[in-house]
Amino acid sequence: QKVEHYEIASYGTIAALAKQLGYKDALPLLLETLQEEKATDEKLTILAKSGGNAKAVQAA
Repeated sequence: QKVEHYEIASYGTIAALAKQLGYKDALPLLLETLQEEKATDEKLTILAKSGGNAKAVQAA
């Protein structure tokens, strides 16, 4: 999940820069990827809260 947070920060920064520079073709793709990263982060949060991490440790 730590990696997802770095990716969210990176895509957010790049999208803001693309907007400032007027990169109209790139901006929608960057924003789409940003949303995908946020969705993945939400899924990982749900997994962690549901005890999925503990189950993975027990399986190992």
